[in-house]
Amino acid sequence: MAKKSFSNDLLRDLHAEPLTQLAVIDEGVTEISSLSNEENERLTICEEVIDKGLKTFIEVGNALFEIRNNKLYRGSFTTFEAYCKERWQLKRQRAYELMGAAEVVNQLSENNLSEISDKSNLLPTKESHANALTQIPVTLRFQVWRAVVEESLTTKKPITAKMIVEQTELLSKQSEELATPKEPTEEELKEIVLKKMRSKVAKAKLDDIRVEISGRWLLKNQLVDVWREIRQNPNEEIGVDYRVQITLSQAEKMGIIRRI
Repeated sequence: MAKKSFSNDLLRDLHAEPLTQLAVIDEGVTEISSLSNEENERLTICEEVIDKGLKTFIEVGNALFEIRNNKLYRGSFTTFEAYCKERWQLKRQRAYELMGAAEVVNQLSENNLSEISDKSNLLPTKESHANALTQIPVTLRFQVWRAVVEESLTTKKPITAKMIVEQTELLSKQSEELATPKEPTEEELKEIVLKKMRSKVAKAKLDDIRVEISGRWLLKNQLVDVWREIRQNPNEEIGVDYRVQITLSQAEKMGIIRRI
C-alpha cells in the first residue's frame, strides 16, 4: 500500500479534543523582515516536517513551537496565527494543541522511565494520551504516566485515555489524603490524653497529686476500722457518702499504694 501523502487537512483531522493551552508568548504583530541563512535553514527543516506528513504529532508540535518561538514566520507573515492559517489552513487553537501535546512528551522524556521496564518506548505515542496528560497538574503528570505504563505492562492491555483519567483521580485522592490531617478516633483521642497525663504526672511531686478515698469503698471492703486507726480518729463517721482526699505521699505512708 502506498504511503499516504500529507494533505492540508491532516492536522485538522487529528484528535481534536481541547487541550490546556501553552503559556502564550506575546506574539503581537511582527514586522516582515528578511531571515538569516541559518533561520531560513531552520524554517525549511521545520516546514518539511509538517509538509511531508505527520510521522508523529510530537515532531509537528515541536516544529510549530520552534517557528513560533523564534518568529521564523516573519519572512512572509506578521503573526503566527496568520502563518498557520495561510500556510497550513490550521487554526491557532489547533496549533497550540499540537504544541501542548508535544511539550508533555518532552517533559516526560526528561524523567527516568527505565526503572519501569527495559522496553524501548515508554513515552506517549498517541496524541489522545498526551491530550489527557495536559489536563493533569505538572506535579502529578509523571506519576500518573508511570502508573499507567506499569498498569499496561502488568495487565497486557493497551494504554487508553480512560486509564490516564482513572490513575489521575486515584493519585489526586491519595495526595489529598496525605495533605489533609486524619481526624483521630475517640479511642485515639483518649490515648493521646492519657499519654499527656502520664507525662505530666511523671514530672509532678507526690504532694501535687491527690487521691480520693470513698466511704462506699471502705464499707464494701470492711476497712472502716482500719481507716479510722490510720487516721487516728476512732470516732470519725464513715458512711456511703464519705469522701476524703489525701496526697500520694500520705497514701504511700499508709500502705495504700506502693512505689514501683
